[in-house]
Amino acid sequence: MRNPGAREAAVKSIKLEFSTDDGATWQPVKTQAAGSGWTARIANPGSPGFVSLRATVEDTAGDDVTQTVNRAYAVG
Repeated sequence: MRNPGAREAAVKSIKLEFSTDDGATWQPVKTQAAGSGWTARIANPGSPGFVSLRATVEDTAGDDVTQTVNRAYAVG
């Protein structure tokens, strides 16, 4: 149960990466705070295939989470 007087932690950092080989290798993606959220641009590969995404978020309380979406979308 949440403590009514407790403050929620804020996002401290976001690390975003993408892979075009089903997660064998990962490339960093630049993220930028924008208003109340974050933005990122991913350059799609020139050949057909899939792009996987991995995001790691850390908050001001020191908690973090990593989420991976394999084959998040198709290219070509």
